[in-house]
Amino acid sequence: MEELSTQVTEALSTLSRPALVPVLPVLHEVIPEGGLRPGTVTVVEGSPALALALTAGLGERWCAVVGLPEAHIAAAASMGGDPMRVLLVDDPGRRWADVVAALTDGCALVLTRPPDRPAPQVARRLTALARRNGCALVVTGPWEGANLRLHVEAGHWSGLGAGTGHLRGRRALVVSSGRGAADPGRRVWLWLPGPDGSIGLAEETLAAVTGDTPAIAVAG
Repeated sequence: MEELSTQVTEALSTLSRPALVPVLPVLHEVIPEGGLRPGTVTVVEGSPALALALTAGLGERWCAVVGLPEAHIAAAASMGGDPMRVLLVDDPGRRWADVVAALTDGCALVLTRPPDRPAPQVARRLTALARRNGCALVVTGPWEGANLRLHVEAGHWSGLGAGTGHLRGRRALVVSSGRGAADPGRRVWLWLPGPDGSIGLAEETLAAVTGDTPAIAVAG
């Protein structure tokens, strides 16, 4: 009876948890459980492409991009996202928080860049609404107390040699931290994007990947 009771308790606990917001399988290397929990905040630093990649694994779910007019939705589509299920609000103005709050109802994920560091009460309100509505928040600006932080520590474009050729892809070293990280401080090399515009795991050594000398190397 005790074993049966334990199994029932575990099953009820699983059922009571909100469904995870899925991410691309390749991102499971830095995101635990294969998805983002509703009501949590993931801060992405150093790469708009990485932030967009988090929107590409949603399948038929909707997402919104708020306050990032430079976001390239076509790039997210190359990674596997559906551009027909993306709501764009380039300039929410002074009502940024109200816009994000409204979009958590109906969207599985809201990607946003706050105009300023949100006040604690605003952050609490948005995360509470996101949790209630089954939405995860991804932020490319300041946010205190984020559950997970993904930072691009270094990046290298490949494809050019001696000033000639075409850019073929960018390798990025992604570092995870925070209480939502699968392994805090873990470093993973990703194609971001790869030669075909998709995202995938990359080798640690540039020469092993392409045999090219990187034309551009950037930090962050």
